[in-house]
Amino acid sequence: MFSSRRSQFRTLSSFSMSTRQPLNPRANVFILVNLGCEALYVIDQRLKAQQIAADKSLQVIHDVTSVLLEPKFIESLINGSMHSNAQLLTADHCKFMLNDIATCSLMRLDETSMEKLWNLMTMVYKWQLFVSRHQHHLLDITFRHLDAISRLYPDAKRHMLIDYTKNTLLDFWNACGEEHQLSIYRTNKAWLECFNTKISLLIRLGFQAMDGSFLTPTDQSHYEDYAQCIGDNIYMKNNELMQQQQQREPNRIDQLAAQLSINQTQPATGEDLQPMDAGQVQKQFEQTFSNILFADMDNNAEGAATSQTQRSPNASGCEFVQLLTASTKADEVVPTATRSTGVLNQQLIDLYSKMH
Repeated sequence: MFSSRRSQFRTLSSFSMSTRQPLNPRANVFILVNLGCEALYVIDQRLKAQQIAADKSLQVIHDVTSVLLEPKFIESLINGSMHSNAQLLTADHCKFMLNDIATCSLMRLDETSMEKLWNLMTMVYKWQLFVSRHQHHLLDITFRHLDAISRLYPDAKRHMLIDYTKNTLLDFWNACGEEHQLSIYRTNKAWLECFNTKISLLIRLGFQAMDGSFLTPTDQSHYEDYAQCIGDNIYMKNNELMQQQQQREPNRIDQLAAQLSINQTQPATGEDLQPMDAGQVQKQFEQTFSNILFADMDNNAEGAATSQTQRSPNASGCEFVQLLTASTKADEVVPTATRSTGVLNQQLIDLYSKMH
């Protein structure tokens, strides 16, 4: 399986830089780590939105983090990038690797969902580098990414892994010297130039135009809330700021209801909408205006009870391996990962640790 994928990897030939600096393969580790952390942000968002059980969410986040930051993998990316014949990773190469890493645990993504995940990873990272102004900002963004994923279901083992990754990257960065550091920074920006997808979250925030280009908003205070912490989890940041705004503007929910044409006082007749409580209004608001990566499952009690058994493998959305077998009772759930994830992770680690 993995050997066949290795044959599909192609060398980078389509990217160009506005400067005369050549593309630097030493950027590989920064591209992979930053995109991988962005993937973890989105996966965590969808696990919460789809009300996946906390123990299974924890397992997914920990498994993906462990494979992404496996020391042999990180070291192979660094060592391989310093060979005389080293090449910059292609978009297809990165996409294959991150797809394998993102689905190394209980979670499965169909092709459409993976494409949307890829668009979010690349465009949010591209926006972060657009906001940056200095080569050392790349290291700041990378460390913020790593610090943020350490706060997703934290434990001592993950903290040690992330600290080790930060020390490894810092040593590599310092050893590169000023010239290579600038080249790595510019290569990261150049690598992302070909991506131009419109992201609804960035458009809503006023950071992206409808043609896909990035903007510097006129509301500098709003812009600085995000620009001063580029690399942090933008989805959590957005939710925090929205909650703060709701607290400052208690009537905002009524304004949203008016925008959605929801009449909460008039009796429903014929085709009129039924009265909705605040939770329903919030859900409809999110479905209408929020950035939705995967199709949300019905989060009511009945939907939660039936979603695992009624969804087909080809259904769009964030799919998970069935955790119940025919011989397993509901109160005796056996996570699939206890049987197969260790083997799959080892296969990925063995493959990527041999990349030179």
